[in-house]
Amino acid sequence: MSMAESKVYSLENSELSVEVMPFEGGRISSLKSLRSGLEFLTQSRWSGGYPQTGLDARFRDGPCAGIEECLPTVGPSGPETTGGRAPDHGDFWQLPWQVLAASDTGLNMSAVGFSRTFRFSKKLSLQGNALRVAYRVENSGWRTQSYLYACHPLFAVSVGDRVVLPRETRELRLDYSREDRLGAPGTIITWPVTQSDLRLDLALGPEAGTAAMFYSSRLGEGICGIYREASGQVLELSFDHRCLPFLGIWLCYGGWPNEGNGPFQYAVALEPTTASCNTLCKAQQIGADISLDAGEIFDWEILFSVREPAQVTF
Repeated sequence: MSMAESKVYSLENSELSVEVMPFEGGRISSLKSLRSGLEFLTQSRWSGGYPQTGLDARFRDGPCAGIEECLPTVGPSGPETTGGRAPDHGDFWQLPWQVLAASDTGLNMSAVGFSRTFRFSKKLSLQGNALRVAYRVENSGWRTQSYLYACHPLFAVSVGDRVVLPRETRELRLDYSREDRLGAPGTIITWPVTQSDLRLDLALGPEAGTAAMFYSSRLGEGICGIYREASGQVLELSFDHRCLPFLGIWLCYGGWPNEGNGPFQYAVALEPTTASCNTLCKAQQIGADISLDAGEIFDWEILFSVREPAQVTF
């Protein structure tokens, strides 16, 4: 890897500092509040060579940290998928992204997928206490293609931090729970306290050894966040629920990967997404994939805002 390829781009204003690694899948590797010094993103414990790009690459063999992008799928999608296979967590976490423009407070970059010919671009800009990420997907191929998108931010947490979902959320659909601790896939779980009186909105410690994935029903508002007790701040995500109508919730307290000797993940992910499932094949089956004709474009934005204690109203 050359010096240019390994370069970390730093963005900073009076409120936030952000680091981005274009060569590592365009990953946002750090998001810090300059008022408190708190880091809101998990940091990579990965070492060694980057996984070989391809349909068989495993997300777990990469950095597994910060904010990455899942497109055209989250879970690996098999040969029965219209358009062919799609790899674990999609194409773009494994690809180097090209930097198109950079400044002290902004970065514009893009990459072209390999399982499908999508050009995926994102423009980062610091605006006061917020990081705004403007996304664009363009079908640069010659035929209609479809995808599923999920933002994949792995947030740092500590015991007692609070997961805040849209106010309308009263139930979630369980997609996965290690050792079926919360039930079988498809089980409807009440939020924030389960039917068995487990409190899901408060972070456990890494020794808990648990991991679970949920999906919301179709959202009426696009807002969620993590309350960090250490600083009293909230990292708030806001997005257009008409573009990203569902939310995936990953609560991992030392319970993934579920084989081997670690390192085990300790993180919460709040994942605005186009579909309430994790594979492109399933999204196609239920009519939840996003289909673009040749040359067609789809745009959306996600805002990551750090709210100070006086601004926290819940």
